[in-house]
Amino acid sequence: MTTTTFLPKQHQVLETVAPGIEFSFLRRHGGGQGLTALVRMEKGAHARHHNHPGGEETYLISGKLRVGERVLLPGDYLWTAPGESHEGYAQEESIFFVVLPGGLDVTDAR
Repeated sequence: MTTTTFLPKQHQVLETVAPGIEFSFLRRHGGGQGLTALVRMEKGAHARHHNHPGGEETYLISGKLRVGERVLLPGDYLWTAPGESHEGYAQEESIFFVVLPGGLDVTDAR
């Protein structure tokens, strides 16, 4: 049995998850907890306050993205520790790769 995952580009469908925010779910982690995704945010899109029980790894591919108090530029990497909450705002159209080992919790919304 293989555990390798291969998802060709033509099968990486963007799904709208909030106004101006699209996810291409690349892999759902075992147990239904975590996920790996490619995210596209339109300029001005806002990801409301949330946290990641297992932390969050973000790598900005293009655009300009504010996560909490930090502004990410292409090539920047951000690790957010488990339980730390933040919001996101796309200062430019932004595309980023994200790994959420413990999933996403929006019940912390302020």
